[in-house]
Amino acid sequence: MAGAPSRAIEVSAKNVDEAVQRALQQLGCTREEVDVEVVHPGSPGRLLGFGAEPARVRVTQSGVSLGAPQASQAPAHVVDAGDTGLPAPAPVPGGTGVLDREPQTDKDESDEDGVPRDPVRDAELARIMLVELLHRMDMRDLRVEVTSAEPLMLNVLGGDVADLIGRRGENLRALQFVLSLMLNKQLRRHIRITVDADGYRSRREDLLQGMAQRFAQRVRETRQPMQLEAMPPNERRIVHLTLADDPDVVTESAGEGDTRRVVIKPRH
Repeated sequence: MAGAPSRAIEVSAKNVDEAVQRALQQLGCTREEVDVEVVHPGSPGRLLGFGAEPARVRVTQSGVSLGAPQASQAPAHVVDAGDTGLPAPAPVPGGTGVLDREPQTDKDESDEDGVPRDPVRDAELARIMLVELLHRMDMRDLRVEVTSAEPLMLNVLGGDVADLIGRRGENLRALQFVLSLMLNKQLRRHIRITVDADGYRSRREDLLQGMAQRFAQRVRETRQPMQLEAMPPNERRIVHLTLADDPDVVTESAGEGDTRRVVIKPRH
């Protein structure tokens, strides 16, 4: 009786050996019973795994047991959820916080490699990256916590975070930008991420909302437009949203680049 058609699968992992082992487990074969083709040897990437690529192998059964013929299968691309090229997310001590809950995935949304999206896992990966960035900046006394997995928000705590924040948060925005590039490159999709330091952003938001309300009151009284200080886009947005439903005033942005600011005017 003729043997059944050979079965082939493609598997990705952090390195070739691990990919082969996973393929053997899925096929239920030994190394001597398969042919291995290295599709991509993989790359460890640069700093923090930025730009890392998993290894990919194509494993074909060279001898299938006699018996009932099996349907021929096209090569299946199987990717393990841990194939990030970075350390696996560390467990959260103490059993508290946003990462204690069971991972929630949206089965209708997947990465390019078919791995279901997991906001909690993405948040932990971002936390690991930020911790390593801070260590390489010689800020080892700081720690990072996940305050929200979706939307993704991280908060840096401990020690003196003034240098990390910078003038009006400019250093913090730069750090957030770099981390966002790294995380999106690693996940191969876009995730909006917010990095805070000791609650600076929430305090700044309260300050801007109060300032917007005070300036709006003066505009009501004088019936004259007033300009606020120059602000980055995210802070101008806070002012616009604060006064969006105000029946007496309207807001608009004026200026270019770093000098762009919010102008508050009487509505009528």
